Amino acid sequence: MEEHLLQSIKQLQQRLIHLQEKLKPFLYMEEHLLQSIKRLQQRLIHLQEKLKPFLYMEEH
Repeated sequence: MEEHLLQSIKQLQQRLIHLQEKLKPFLYMEEHLLQSIKRLQQRLIHLQEKLKPFLYMEEH
């Protein structure tokens, strides 16, 4: 029984490795997407800072 359990665990590990390999591209894409969003946010903040004086002028 112990041998059977060890074989089952080994098979499960193999399946998990296989699944991990299949998911890798998506995980990478997600990371890339998050980095892109972060860069976009930084640019928007920068743009906002540049526009602040003009926005302030409009109010007065």
